[in-house]
Amino acid sequence: MASHAVAVLADAHFHDPGGDFGGAGVLVDGVRLVLRSWADTRIAARAFNETAGALAAALEKVAAAGVRHVVLAGDYSDDGQAENIRRLVDVLQGFEDRCGLRFYAIPGNHDLYGPHGKHVTTRFVRASGQTVMVTSDAEQAEAGAVVTPAMRCGGQPAALLPMARFGLFRQPEYLHWESPFGADDRPEARMYDAVAVDGSVTQRLMDASYLAEPEPGLWLLMIDANVFEPRAGRPDATRKKAFIGPSDAGWNALLRVKPFLLDWIRDVTARAQALGKVLVTVSHYPVLDPFQDVSGSERALFGDTAIVRRTPGPQVAQALIGAGLRWHIGGHMHVNATTRTADGRLIDLSLPSLVAFPPAFKILRASGDVVSAETVSLADVPPDVGISAVYRAAGQGEALPLGALLAAQRRANVLERRLVHDWPAAVRALVMERNAGFLVELVGGDVAAFAGQHGLDAGAICACPLRDLIADAYLLKVAGPLAVQWVAADRLALCRALALEFGDESADPHQGARGFLQRFLSVLKVSLDRMDAEDSAIIPAAAGLSRGRPPRYPAVD
Repeated sequence: MASHAVAVLADAHFHDPGGDFGGAGVLVDGVRLVLRSWADTRIAARAFNETAGALAAALEKVAAAGVRHVVLAGDYSDDGQAENIRRLVDVLQGFEDRCGLRFYAIPGNHDLYGPHGKHVTTRFVRASGQTVMVTSDAEQAEAGAVVTPAMRCGGQPAALLPMARFGLFRQPEYLHWESPFGADDRPEARMYDAVAVDGSVTQRLMDASYLAEPEPGLWLLMIDANVFEPRAGRPDATRKKAFIGPSDAGWNALLRVKPFLLDWIRDVTARAQALGKVLVTVSHYPVLDPFQDVSGSERALFGDTAIVRRTPGPQVAQALIGAGLRWHIGGHMHVNATTRTADGRLIDLSLPSLVAFPPAFKILRASGDVVSAETVSLADVPPDVGISAVYRAAGQGEALPLGALLAAQRRANVLERRLVHDWPAAVRALVMERNAGFLVELVGGDVAAFAGQHGLDAGAICACPLRDLIADAYLLKVAGPLAVQWVAADRLALCRALALEFGDESADPHQGARGFLQRFLSVLKVSLDRMDAEDSAIIPAAAGLSRGRPPRYPAVD
């Protein structure tokens, strides 16, 4: 029985510090680097400057593991900038030539925009230590800005053409290739009508989905769930606001705007079963809620957040099960999780990002009628000397490996952004000023009795800043088993005890700090339950890989 191996990398957000962005940048030991500032990086939700190094390290690990096929599950670029796409193609071709890797890409919301693209603007460090605006938009540029077409994000199909070699168009070595529209891979043969919800506007757009067979028995079903839904009353497709952006759309919008994909998926799954193919189905977006927030606590606590807007509704699972799909793998949410429908008929593997906490990717190995999933950590990627020099000049202390950098970044993001923007002011004040012992008393417990019941030290509970415990909860939520390296054992035990004892998904977060924190602890309990339910315990192994007993999934229904 033939076996197959596929590495799946999501959300690489590639930016090349050595790229040419109109001459912008700062010289470090005679080398020009185009970098975001340490101030931007320190509290962001992901890395910016480390992305090229992380991608190279990931691909080296893929090659070392003996894997040949590599899927890029969307957001392969920072923000679709023409220069970053050009440099990414060079990197991928280099690994093709040197290591024999073969790539299969599908775009995400960061890689292109509609049919005509969009302007991109950011700020990069300059020699003075200050930053300068670098933009593709001359009309919006401030005085002294660098204006360059290298920053422009392309539309479809133009932005796909540089990536054509990587699965998006037919290649001579494929045993089979098709799109939802047939065997013709030309962009004009892959167009569909996207209609606004009220029917007032119709736009002609390209769908980038494809099915490729790179080796006998392996089918890669790449779904373009990057939906640009026409906005009612906005017929001018050259304007960005002509479309509802894809970031919050995903599969919820796909069912409305691209229902023809369901018919194609149904046909492909039936053929895969009949022909005995191993079917690996990938899109950029999740098809199930990776946080398993059945009680709606995210909305109850924080309102209509990006997580709420990006969560697939139950109709997505119903539609895909009806189309014969048994499992799917995707990114976008930067979450390491495995989710199943209640009846177990659909499984969704949610991919972490290469450059957000926790940095990792997956290797799928198929043999016979099962597929195993292995998580490969990038925590050990060393800091870049040039980037560290720029950070150090801006006040960063010790240069950190990628995992430690991103864990510290996530904690700073929680304390300085999430608590500030998402949490009620009164609750935030308590969290920032009190310790975990106060939390126990607030929700109705006695610290000594609580400690004794759970085998904890009462003094340690009262010495633990509550804000640090809250940051732990956020790390556990997105990382699952990969968080264990970054959450101290005594704090993890305290998190477990608090969630078990006081988490209440029926608590009303609008009835004061007690109700809010009880509801928050119920989310922590779900995160811990998800972590414990993972079929693989992540343990160090040779060659920098994180291995464990792999979960097993049906390869074909």
